[in-house]
Amino acid sequence: MKKLILNSTMALLSLLIVWGCDNGFADVDVLDTPPTIDIRAISSGLTEGEDFRVEIRMSDGLEGSSISTLALLSWSIAQDGETVTSGSQDLTGDNQSVVIEVAGGFEPGDYNLDVTVTDTNGNATSDNQSFTVAAQRPDFDISGTWFIEPVAGSLKVGPSPGSGEWFQVSDSDVALRDCFYDDTYTFNADGSFEIELGEATWLETWQGVDSDRCGAPVAPFDGSGSYSYAYNGNTLRLIGEGAYVGLSKVNNAGEISQGAAVADEITYNIADQSLDGDTRRMTLQIEAGDGVWWEFLLISGEIVTPAPADDIAGNWKMEPIAGAFGVGPAAGSTEFFANSADDVTTRACFFDDVYTFGEDGSFSIEMGDQTWLEQWQGVDNDSCGTPVAPHDGSGEYTYTFNGTTLRLIGEGAHVALPKVVNGGELPNVDVPGDVTYQVASLTENDGVKRMTLHIEIQDGIWWTFKLITE
Repeated sequence: MKKLILNSTMALLSLLIVWGCDNGFADVDVLDTPPTIDIRAISSGLTEGEDFRVEIRMSDGLEGSSISTLALLSWSIAQDGETVTSGSQDLTGDNQSVVIEVAGGFEPGDYNLDVTVTDTNGNATSDNQSFTVAAQRPDFDISGTWFIEPVAGSLKVGPSPGSGEWFQVSDSDVALRDCFYDDTYTFNADGSFEIELGEATWLETWQGVDSDRCGAPVAPFDGSGSYSYAYNGNTLRLIGEGAYVGLSKVNNAGEISQGAAVADEITYNIADQSLDGDTRRMTLQIEAGDGVWWEFLLISGEIVTPAPADDIAGNWKMEPIAGAFGVGPAAGSTEFFANSADDVTTRACFFDDVYTFGEDGSFSIEMGDQTWLEQWQGVDNDSCGTPVAPHDGSGEYTYTFNGTTLRLIGEGAHVALPKVVNGGELPNVDVPGDVTYQVASLTENDGVKRMTLHIEIQDGIWWTFKLITE
């Protein structure tokens, strides 16, 4: 009996020893996931001669235990397949951030950054990022303070670059959004970028207000962040959450109001830049998702306010700009339609038509061999073609002007679109014997006059025409 008890005791002890050696996971696969890599935005070095700087954030998978830790970061920068520079750094722990720096940066050109991270078990992950280094000093200097130019068409959106087919601000919008048009954007020589909004800016309902209106700036688009910029003459990149110009909702992924996330950086294409005395202008375009193009007109320097003019005698044309003619539910509105910059080219035969107001009260229209025709005038498609009577300039016309209204007298007399008359649009109404326009503005600067006309064709439908002297 004693021998039996002793044998049983020994067997039990053996079993306990086996249990004691089991780590509890004998039947569970332990996954050692490879490291992860997050190449952050290149914060410096996209211009020739600048120190190159980019942050690499790394994590050793998901385990957060002693199974493995970060071990080594290796990187190289190549141009046309040839390594320009490379380096490595030992790593520790499960999470680490390393800033790769190259003093003096690179020559202008296209480059590729390759990064590989290895953990202590030999697992490796690689990633890469391409970048372009621009010439050191673009011919056009953008350093200084800018703001959105307070003119109609300074904000617009459409299906192609430069288009305002879907929306563009009108003169009345500029007045309504005065809290937006005084916002400033400053590009400092050291590469830093600042936004100054003051106590109020323009807010939209996606920012938590009950209606689109002026209000206190809302984070992160309140100018309180730390921002930088990269500029190469062709593109402008703003770096930092909340950095933007124009409309804060617009970034490269889409519109925040339509579900796009707040971006860490935004890149704008530079469509145009000009210098007139001490005044600089710059046109920025950005594709906010597939086929949605926004355009912002910026200005830096003094805005010359034209002096009022007191007469309209002279030769006039439609001003060859986007928004030269448009229609909407109120005077000055182009909510329903406005011509785009592309339309100026397509309708060149229209923008060269001349309207002459004589000192003696006579009025004449010179269209040349072609003008813009629409289908109601008997053509198959809207296109350039031979002028069609009675809107061919062959009649005898006069005008009266009292400072606030312009009346054209004579069948076929018109400016801009001949279909637009006081009672409606041709051919839905008869050709009238006269047409009266409201003169919204008449100014003169350096001998050049500009005039904006409004005409209500029926209740709640207003056309706007912008003219300029030759």
